[in-house]
Amino acid sequence: MDRTYRFLLRMPEELRLRLKAAADRKGTSLNSEIVNRLEASFTPPPPPDPPRRRPPWSSRRLLVAVPLVVLAAAMVALAGQLRASSPTAAPFPSNELLGARANAFAHLGRSESGEAETQSVAQMDYENRAYPLDAIEYNQTLGAIAAGKRVHNRGAESPKRWEQVGDGTVNVDALGTQSFLRPTQWSGRISAIAVDFKRCDADSCSLYVGAAGGGVWKTDDALAPTPHWKELNDGLDSLSVGSLLIDPADTSGKTLYVGTGEANGASENEAGLGLYRSTNKGKDWALVDGSVAVAKDRAIGAIAVDPADAKHLFVGTAVARHGASATFGGRFTPPGAPPVGLFESVDGGRTFRAALTRPSDVVNPNTANGSDFFKGGITDFEWDPNDPGTFYVSMFDYGVFRGTLTPAGAQFAQIYTATPDRAGLGIRFQLSVTSLGNGKTRIYLGEGSNEAVAQGALVDASKLYRTDDAAAATSNASWTLLSSSVDGTPGFSSFDFCRTQCSYDMPVASPPGRPDEVWIGGATQYQELPTRTPRYRSNGRAVMRSTDAGIQFRDQTGDARHDWESIHPDIHEFAFAPGGITFIASDGGLTRTNGNYVDFSSDCDNRNNLQTRPVSYQDCRTWLSSIPERLLTVNAGLPTMQLQDIAVDPTDPFDDLIVGTQDNGSPFWDGRGWSMNVQGDGAPPAIDKDGAIHYHQYSGEGVDVNLDGTQSGNWLWIGDPLLFSPEGAAVFYGPLIADPAVGETAFAGLQHIWRTRDAGNADKRFLADHCNTNTGDRAGTRPDSGCGDWTPLGGAAGDLTAGPDGDKGGGAAGFVSAEARAPSDTHTLWAATRRGRLWISKNADAADPAAVTFTRLDTAAQPRRFPSGISVDANDPNHAVVSFSGFSAYTPSQPGHVFDVRFDPATGKAAWTDLTFDLGDQPVLDVALDPATGDLYAATDFGVARLVKGSRSWITAADDLPKTAVYALTLAPGRNPGDRLLYAATHGRGAWRTELPDVKQKPGR
Repeated sequence: MDRTYRFLLRMPEELRLRLKAAADRKGTSLNSEIVNRLEASFTPPPPPDPPRRRPPWSSRRLLVAVPLVVLAAAMVALAGQLRASSPTAAPFPSNELLGARANAFAHLGRSESGEAETQSVAQMDYENRAYPLDAIEYNQTLGAIAAGKRVHNRGAESPKRWEQVGDGTVNVDALGTQSFLRPTQWSGRISAIAVDFKRCDADSCSLYVGAAGGGVWKTDDALAPTPHWKELNDGLDSLSVGSLLIDPADTSGKTLYVGTGEANGASENEAGLGLYRSTNKGKDWALVDGSVAVAKDRAIGAIAVDPADAKHLFVGTAVARHGASATFGGRFTPPGAPPVGLFESVDGGRTFRAALTRPSDVVNPNTANGSDFFKGGITDFEWDPNDPGTFYVSMFDYGVFRGTLTPAGAQFAQIYTATPDRAGLGIRFQLSVTSLGNGKTRIYLGEGSNEAVAQGALVDASKLYRTDDAAAATSNASWTLLSSSVDGTPGFSSFDFCRTQCSYDMPVASPPGRPDEVWIGGATQYQELPTRTPRYRSNGRAVMRSTDAGIQFRDQTGDARHDWESIHPDIHEFAFAPGGITFIASDGGLTRTNGNYVDFSSDCDNRNNLQTRPVSYQDCRTWLSSIPERLLTVNAGLPTMQLQDIAVDPTDPFDDLIVGTQDNGSPFWDGRGWSMNVQGDGAPPAIDKDGAIHYHQYSGEGVDVNLDGTQSGNWLWIGDPLLFSPEGAAVFYGPLIADPAVGETAFAGLQHIWRTRDAGNADKRFLADHCNTNTGDRAGTRPDSGCGDWTPLGGAAGDLTAGPDGDKGGGAAGFVSAEARAPSDTHTLWAATRRGRLWISKNADAADPAAVTFTRLDTAAQPRRFPSGISVDANDPNHAVVSFSGFSAYTPSQPGHVFDVRFDPATGKAAWTDLTFDLGDQPVLDVALDPATGDLYAATDFGVARLVKGSRSWITAADDLPKTAVYALTLAPGRNPGDRLLYAATHGRGAWRTELPDVKQKPGR
């Protein structure tokens, strides 16, 4: 089976069951059924049928999903009503589930994990940087880092400074959670945790976390109601974190290691630069030089230090795609990357040798994603607590190995061997090692098997094993299977615990000194939530805990309240503190238990007559018989949110913002804090010129509008014409802009530019009555449902991606990458496409959409790379600055990253001037032209650079911005006439802004 068909779309459970039943009738697996339907959807429908939109894909991008025509049909039956959270709430009118429509819209174009199984935004960004090659060479990454440092070292001439907008965390409304029950608080994805367990008590407890794109953070009061967080990124050139370790050989606790590159098996995860060490509790870091040779272009998923010898190190590497920050999350593994596996150093990291490697997937550059997934990657390393010369490692798609230290180096015996995956896709393993106290060692082993279906039911899925004598284990026969596919049995509580996203999140951990207690995590069982069924038997089961050695698990996903605290649905790591406290890392940041676990099974009697389903009722009473008394979010002041873009209300530029985020919706800023009340990934948002109308965008060009600003419950779905469009090649997060001069007009980019002139429908009452994202009966039903009135501009000629790849076209492989409307008129629109084309329209406001015309401005001399941003001069609609991502080294005859472009309407041609100068060969992710001074601002993977008008040397835009990737820049007016603001959307450190220099000030060199 082609490994590009690896992953599944998050979908309503009813649709999943229908597909399973269809697969069972044919004698195939669920994965095969989805793939067959996807392949069938490549054939256009016959002319009499209404147009249907295929899932987004391209020659380098394949989204494995059910055809959206099927999804749309399923959503017709998924209208629900908002559920009251009290135990006496009225029963649901049917089992067709509150919020299912919102959940379906929220996860259009996304996988079960949200990142793990589809083309993610970071994955797309990597492709765009590497284009036209398949991968970024490591020396180009180092060159980009050096270029960024040179700009930073030149300093800033602006007297203004960057300031963070808020504390970087998001207050999530109940309607922004998966359960619709209780508000909560989220930050960005946490991929690693380390607790200084020996020095942790109620008065002082040091906790380190590693963020996917925000680097390393520490708190010394981790058990406080609101911990105080401090950034620890001095010396780190990569803020993508895969692992953290407090050196067990250093009794002072001062020595730390961080492995860069996120090792969770996902297409989004960016590769790192190696292993870093700190000897002062993370105040500063130094690269462990020898690690570069074995870990460059990879992720470090495991770090180990011999407790008896601080110079004896191990690192376990895994497949990741590439980058110095979240922006570099890669699509292809770069050529020349070292093999993945376990590497050993006996000289403190000066050199490493391969200790354990096995054949891994080989890159196939002709596939959409290289087809080199995670086989052979190391997912865990743990020492035997009863034998200091023995350790255990788990390897993706192979199983478990026992290692023994010898003078000749570590020797290995395989003690669990992976059985062939029924889907042919590979299996992740996670283990937890603990002492039984009798001299024997126990291992809990999670096996992330892919789901297999027979007779309409799961017969194989992720499961848990245990051995109570690891030293004697020799084969699979040494392990006891703890999981069962039979509902109502104890083993069912650990069956399918990570669902279809085990490569992305499936932690297994046992607390120190408590060998009978084990925690497992993964993906939420959405079909068991109150948003999916009135008779909900669990709190989601994303986090499960057993106190009887893995026999029976209880649900830790919610706490002991009927309207429980909801942990983010994607779980990555556990860490433990004394007193029964557990820290839980997720895509939404960090949550902890209060250490008390109570029987809350009585709540099962308040779940809409769940008693009428005896097995589910008994499951509920068992799963809720010991759950956290309280779950506490500890995200305040942990600014690790991964932003995509920022929209600013021009009438209230300080206190009305909306941002798009990775897997955390579209939070908005009201001057008091960040809030969020809509689900899903947050693609680029928009705000109407008059400030009242706000737009939220999901991945896959799904659009909501709120006619009341950001009022909770008032988001209206207007995406149907886009959803059902045959233009299936849209970027994962498509461009969306509000017209700066014409109210209620917005533009979205697929292969055409699409336009609405009345915020989705002139009949606003119809939108309110029929298109509510949560409850609308017409939303998601058909292209002419009335829920959206987007129309493509330019007719057939308006397909801006048409033509061969050699002419920067690409057809289905292309899409609109950037768009900008001139603020000084009502008719000029600039647009760019993925392969490097640049267009201008001088009649974008034509009443007849088909009458809109575009003129192409690029030539063969301009880069055949990804145009990442367009900033139109507010004083001249025919003048713009355009930025390009990627590396000039890959297009040596077409160098440059920032260009001044001036269009001459008389000739229909444009003059291009390269303004890259000494910026270096580093990807530029967006650009902004200050019309008051003529200064330029460029967003890079290392911050924001400024080119003063008339200068040929780039400098730092302003001081105090963290060294982080900036995905987007937004210009806005300031408080007083003539003042201007610049906003930066960082991908790992939230939103930042600075006032721009006064117009009278004329700095220069």
